[in-house]
Amino acid sequence: MIVPDRVVDTPVLQRISQDIGNDWTSLGRQLGCTDADLDAMNFDYRHCGQREVAYQMLRCWHERTGSDAKLAVLARALVRIGRPDIALKLQQPPRQ
Repeated sequence: MIVPDRVVDTPVLQRISQDIGNDWTSLGRQLGCTDADLDAMNFDYRHCGQREVAYQMLRCWHERTGSDAKLAVLARALVRIGRPDIALKLQQPPRQ
């Protein structure tokens, strides 16, 4: 799988959070979030829905990782948790 080597942007985070569903915790762990981090995000945002919790987890990873928050890193994590379907979408150009 060839994914562009660019830093993840907000539209990508939004797209992933729409698709990830219940797998958001597994993805968070693959991206280096602790269980305490994930529990706190779930507690703080669960009233907004699962999509928002997933988005906040991804946003936290993006902010913590900075310029190392690359599409390829996200794609590898998605494949490792059994979600190559979402990883494949990262090969597509961003929607306008």
